[in-house]
Amino acid sequence: MTTPVRASRPVMRNRRPSWSRRALLAGLGGAAAASVLLSACTSNPASSSASAGTVSGASTGSSPTSVTVAYVPIALFEPLFVAMQDGYFTKHGIDVHLTEVGSGQSATTLAATNKVQVVLGGFSAGMFNAIHEGLDFKVVGSMAQEAPGTPANALVGAESLFKSGKVTSPAGLKGKKIAVEGGSGSTGAYLVARALAPYHVSLSQVTLVNLDFPEMASALQSGAVAGAFMTAPFLGSAVSAGVGKILASAPVGVAATGVIYGGAFAKTPAAQQFFDALVQAAQHLQGQQADSPANLAIVAKATGESLSALKAEPPNEFSPDLAPPVSLLNDMQNVFSSTKDLSYGTPVSSSSYVNGTFSAHAG
Repeated sequence: MTTPVRASRPVMRNRRPSWSRRALLAGLGGAAAASVLLSACTSNPASSSASAGTVSGASTGSSPTSVTVAYVPIALFEPLFVAMQDGYFTKHGIDVHLTEVGSGQSATTLAATNKVQVVLGGFSAGMFNAIHEGLDFKVVGSMAQEAPGTPANALVGAESLFKSGKVTSPAGLKGKKIAVEGGSGSTGAYLVARALAPYHVSLSQVTLVNLDFPEMASALQSGAVAGAFMTAPFLGSAVSAGVGKILASAPVGVAATGVIYGGAFAKTPAAQQFFDALVQAAQHLQGQQADSPANLAIVAKATGESLSALKAEPPNEFSPDLAPPVSLLNDMQNVFSSTKDLSYGTPVSSSSYVNGTFSAHAG
């Protein structure tokens, strides 16, 4: 019988100002040097004090199984924070330690080498290239997805161009510059491609400009870019200030962030136990529960974002089984292949890097 102990709580520390609960949906997959991230994860004093060690499998005695999670501190990963705070990991005999990183995609190198066991991050061209190169990790689940109603992410056109009639739909952005967090090959680039596709405009017919979200409004206002893929709270601020106009919202249900296991960890009993805890938290967050005062307080504490800002932003939505988004991953790979962001030609089969058994057996 497993004797659980309390999971490590989200570590609070001084950080750069939080962008938003959805701020990295479009940019989480932006490329960053994996070697730099490895150095940051192993030496950053802001990380959890627990070191990332080898996982020995699910606990069957008095000690829990230690699992180190590389994550970006944003509310897209609310099930992680709730599972820690409300004791779901403890219940399953898992002792979670957090390692904060700037890019979940680049942290796949850490998972592949068992420096960490789990990564919560975005999907991007860099991830697919790593898969093709043989890095040992698996996409096992999804995280937050675009909810219906007020968009949290959208392609915006410069208000000045809209008023002049030069841009009235995504089609008007053909041949123009579009600001995207992470630039070419990022999650945002993929979402721009989805927005342009119904208007028969491809990414090769626009110029993607890599800009941080806080810089996009001024770039739209100055005319430096004609469009921008924006996220809350910057999206709402730009629209209300008359700087930009929404041309296309992100598709409802799109889940461009998820859960990645290192190959070694995926083979241990603890892998299912960890996922069971996440799913229990996700089921607790269905409907209006995701934005309940108690759960928003957990997110605010874990991310450093103010409670008032969280209340004002569009809600998170999670699949109750956190199943990996296979169709989105296939489509994303095809888009990045067409834009030459992949280092290979023939698409990699999702069966080689997606493992849906954890979500299928979660209980």
